[in-house]
Amino acid sequence: MNKPVLTRGLLLVPLVGASSSLTNALGVWLAWVLISFGHGWAMTLAGPRCTTYQRLVAAILLAAALSACASLVTQAWLPEWYASSGLYLGWIALSCVALDQAPVDESRVADRLRLAGQSGLLMAILSALRELIGNGVPLALLAPGGFILLGLLLAAHQAWTASKPHPPLEETPRP
Repeated sequence: MNKPVLTRGLLLVPLVGASSSLTNALGVWLAWVLISFGHGWAMTLAGPRCTTYQRLVAAILLAAALSACASLVTQAWLPEWYASSGLYLGWIALSCVALDQAPVDESRVADRLRLAGQSGLLMAILSALRELIGNGVPLALLAPGGFILLGLLLAAHQAWTASKPHPPLEETPRP
């Protein structure tokens, strides 16, 4: 399986599950950013000293520890938020390990910033739309409604990009 697809696919679960409200989505996104960048920074320091197998074990242990710490902190200080979105904090560990095992261009800081920005923007848009639609259609606040809305947004994006005229391909003259 293609690793960038796997990495972005792991972001789909918190995207759809935690986006039932804007506060849940922003909280999970903030936790993902903090844990992911902390994990990336620590693995940058520890990674060169490890073999491939040791790096994988270190990545798993570090991601699990950071996610567990974030879970304990939110459970102690934000119990109402933890009750609705705490499940997704454990999922962040899988995303961190997948990002660590991704090709070099996926693990750079600039690419992680871009991925964090894109996922945060998508979570905010999806959660805002789900809250607006959820007042009239309660299905929009449930996970199937999130998948349906995400599918509609992806179809609209594909229709938008397909309707733009593509520049004609120019052939290069051959001698």
